[in-house]
Amino acid sequence: MPLLVLLFGRLLNEIVILIFWPGAIALLSLGAEEKPLTEVIFTWFFAICINVITYLIVGLVIYYLMKSVKG
Repeated sequence: MPLLVLLFGRLLNEIVILIFWPGAIALLSLGAEEKPLTEVIFTWFFAICINVITYLIVGLVIYYLMKSVKG
């Protein structure tokens, strides 16, 4: 992923980061100040779930594209 950002990040106006790293963006919402433990746990849970869903969708799209090209 970092290689894709280096290669295409400026070209796509940082859209690659917004599409493929939503979990990191969610974790940025915690900021530098102290937060209650429940908010930190919820944010981590949300970040992990959004990454799983994003990569699942991207993987399925790539799978079906490759399957249609092959067959």
